[in-house]
Amino acid sequence: MKIERSDRRLLIWAGVFILLVIIALSLTQEEEESYVPSTYSAQSRGAKAAFLMLQESGYKAERWEQSPVHLPSDPKHTVLVLASPYREPSRDEQNALQTFLSEGGKILVTGANAPGYLPKVDVETEALQIPSPKEYQPQLLTPLTRGGAIQMSPAAYWKGNLPGTLVHYADENRPIVVSYNFGRGEVIWWASSTPLSNAAIGKSGNMALLLNSLGDAKDVHILWDEYFHSVSDSLMSYVLDPPAFFGLAQCLLVFLALMFTFSRRNGPIHPLPEPSRLSPLEFVNTLGKLYRRANAIHSALEIPYARFRMLVTRRLGINADVAAADLALAVKNRLRYKDDSLAALLQQIEDALHNPELKEADALALVQQLDRHTRNLKLITMERQEKHFDADRVTGAHARTN
Repeated sequence: MKIERSDRRLLIWAGVFILLVIIALSLTQEEEESYVPSTYSAQSRGAKAAFLMLQESGYKAERWEQSPVHLPSDPKHTVLVLASPYREPSRDEQNALQTFLSEGGKILVTGANAPGYLPKVDVETEALQIPSPKEYQPQLLTPLTRGGAIQMSPAAYWKGNLPGTLVHYADENRPIVVSYNFGRGEVIWWASSTPLSNAAIGKSGNMALLLNSLGDAKDVHILWDEYFHSVSDSLMSYVLDPPAFFGLAQCLLVFLALMFTFSRRNGPIHPLPEPSRLSPLEFVNTLGKLYRRANAIHSALEIPYARFRMLVTRRLGINADVAAADLALAVKNRLRYKDDSLAALLQQIEDALHNPELKEADALALVQQLDRHTRNLKLITMERQEKHFDADRVTGAHARTN
């Protein structure tokens, strides 16, 4: 399809305009504060500072962006960090996390969603989380509390009574840092990710709590989970981002406008159909009234009879003025027509045409019988009954026109 020069110019300018709009939206959109402690986030609640600090401190730390089913088969000396995960795990992923623990792995998990990921975790969610972190003193002298007081804004509290559970920090007898063994592995639960966030990692005791929870840099391999922070792995999640979404919507709108205007100006032109001024029933009624008013009963019979003779003689290849009896005999012998009533009918029509007292009912009956023989002999199809090709060749008949 050839595009006109004016259309190409319009398309180019529309593309430039949409590109400028997309760039403007992407530059002017204010980044919303994220509550996800992701290692990619430099916001106050992100965990990028903690992750970089571990790498600079000699820890073998890497981001884990795969499903738990792909965790190492020998998880000894491996620590998996689940910092406030929110993507719901599947049954296979839950089983993989349990297997990881049973085989000797360690999991540091934070937040109120921990029961959906790990076994034997029983917490109650804090209805109104305090916005500013509070300072909490150690409850026991353990390897996790060697850094002293920590600052945290709890999102949940431990309420389980699991044997072997150690409560390291508590908020008025409500545990906020807990650890317990599962199989050959260990689970460490924090009430929130506040201590490892960018805004709080440098505060009193928080960095020490993170390092003590992970272990010695020479002995552990840290896998910091980002898999459970992703909403979707599909391209649709990026397409639905506001700048891309509104830009694509404008492209679609311009495309539809171009298609509509182009089709309006370049589509094929067809003349409007002219409706017939006479319907078949109107024609029949009009013709019937004319015959009745003129008392032309003989004409109403003569026209279809002449038409029948013309069609039959043309089919047989004989003279048009053949006698009725000879015509009927020829039809019977040469066309193998087995209806013997045709000869009698033709003779009745001949007699009726010379009868001055012919009645309408008799003429109608003769025409109907003649029409039946015409259809049986297949002399003419219904589609051709009113074409000039046939009607103009019958004396006194004319094709119907609009």
